[in-house]
Amino acid sequence: MKALPCPLVAALFLAPVLAHAGAVIREEGAVYLEDFMKQPVRLATIADTSIFYQKDLGRYLGTIRKGQIVELQAVGEKAYRIRGKAQQGQVAGWVSEAALSPLRQDFLDNLRQNALRKTEVDALIEKNEVAVNMTPEEVTKSLGKASKTTSRLDANGREETWEFVRYKTVPQEVSGYDRTGRLITKIAYVKVPNGKLSVTFQNSLVTTLEQTEGNLDRDARVKIVGAPISVTF
Repeated sequence: MKALPCPLVAALFLAPVLAHAGAVIREEGAVYLEDFMKQPVRLATIADTSIFYQKDLGRYLGTIRKGQIVELQAVGEKAYRIRGKAQQGQVAGWVSEAALSPLRQDFLDNLRQNALRKTEVDALIEKNEVAVNMTPEEVTKSLGKASKTTSRLDANGREETWEFVRYKTVPQEVSGYDRTGRLITKIAYVKVPNGKLSVTFQNSLVTTLEQTEGNLDRDARVKIVGAPISVTF
């Protein structure tokens, strides 16, 4: 068998490594900065360090030299996900936290509190629910686009009210014909209006929820989540 040229061998070896330098591959238990920050966070390596594919520092990808500037992508308990230049080329993976310049404790605390809040909000969105202190973007993800919006600006800031038509699914008899031409009746489930919900925002956070029409749930409790925390580096 003819040997492959050295540059081609190197390219084949690096291909899987370089593939990990693009989109962030998420691991459970880690907090990903792209969820909470618009600007990248860059740190320096304080020693030569190995970089790994997994958060538990499994599957070696390469070595990053001391003094390299890397971009922080996620934080775990004892390891950070970074993107930077290793001896083998551009890579993205996990390194020990001890290999990087230290992060402020308040920065880490705020990231983790926002991550806990995001888990709670995501669960509400999954059920098409809204809570006090959700943002307009989160409400839109949960309920869709409002059917009507109004806004007011005063000394206390901007207040907006979004109105949504709520629906419920009910069974309904419909008639039709089968393949033999016989008239048959079957049950179909259709969406029908079930009231209106008004959501009021004060300075881009939900402050009031009001069901203006439809059946009111007397045992309902207003759900409240923590307000998002500004994370700065």
